[in-house]
Amino acid sequence: MKKLFLASLMMLSLSTACSSLTQGDTKMESMKQQQKVLKLNTQLNKLKIEHQKAVDETAQLQQKAAEANAAANASSYTSYSTSDASATAKAAKERAKTLNKVKKANNKLAASQKKIQKLEKKINELNAKLAKLTQKVKFVNQ
Repeated sequence: MKKLFLASLMMLSLSTACSSLTQGDTKMESMKQQQKVLKLNTQLNKLKIEHQKAVDETAQLQQKAAEANAAANASSYTSYSTSDASATAKAAKERAKTLNKVKKANNKLAASQKKIQKLEKKINELNAKLAKLTQKVKFVNQ
């Protein structure tokens, strides 16, 4: 009888220990999910800061490109003279330099705009991941 009593007592203590372990596992999973959410929030904030810097840089590049385009348009055509070849060559070189500046400014602007688009895409992807993880955390906590 004593042996049966001791065996049943051992089984009871084992079952309570196992149930407490499973409750601890769900809490750990919940904590891990919350940790993932916090990491993603940190990444999202960094991306938003980088995005804002890129937007500011793009605004400056737009202004520079507009100035370069205006300068190129202002010097668009000068009457070239066949009698003064050196002056014509000098004017052509200056015009070529102006057009190269315009081209560089426009290329930088295009690259900056492309960077902004990539950052926006990453931000949207992170927002989607965060929404999924937040739903999981809320579901586990309920």
